[in-house]
Amino acid sequence: MPPAPARSEPIEILFCPFCRDGFEGRSDCPEHDLTLVPIDELPRSGDRRLRGVTFFADPRLGRGTVLLGVSLALLGFLVPLVRYGEVVESALEVAMEGAGNLWLAPVAALAILSILWRRRTGSAMRAGRAAVFGLALGGILPLLYTGRRIGMLAESFSTGLEWRWGLWLMIAGFAAAALGSFWLGGPRPHPEA
Repeated sequence: MPPAPARSEPIEILFCPFCRDGFEGRSDCPEHDLTLVPIDELPRSGDRRLRGVTFFADPRLGRGTVLLGVSLALLGFLVPLVRYGEVVESALEVAMEGAGNLWLAPVAALAILSILWRRRTGSAMRAGRAAVFGLALGGILPLLYTGRRIGMLAESFSTGLEWRWGLWLMIAGFAAAALGSFWLGGPRPHPEA
């Protein structure tokens, strides 16, 4: 079979401004009798709403604040949390040395990430708002409890205690995730009358 002859001129595909279907070799839409236009001249539709996201780290539909907050909380778990005397420890080290309830903070952050992983449409994310809010508050509670326990121990041993930026990073991260949960999934679509 002989090879197909190569075209010397590019194929121009024009689009209907109403149905947005593309046609090759035509100047009018066969269904709407409208003049076809190039793709860059199609009218923009301002009322088109984003229905879902495909990329996990997509910040649209209210996901950005929650993702940022959870990322900060996980980072805060790994950086210095407290300094007493000459010892500086991260939340990870404090959790491994006996403050087992501190493990609830990264577990809450990972649970929020799993909600964002599984829920990609606006309606599914709106349905998960309460869970994200509860998990974000649940991530702060072990920080407060462990902080109080460490403070009481340092006071009983008369040791100078200094909270490092890991604690503030985790609290700010969970607070951002809790606030961002109110916008998760974007606004509820209005029913068309």
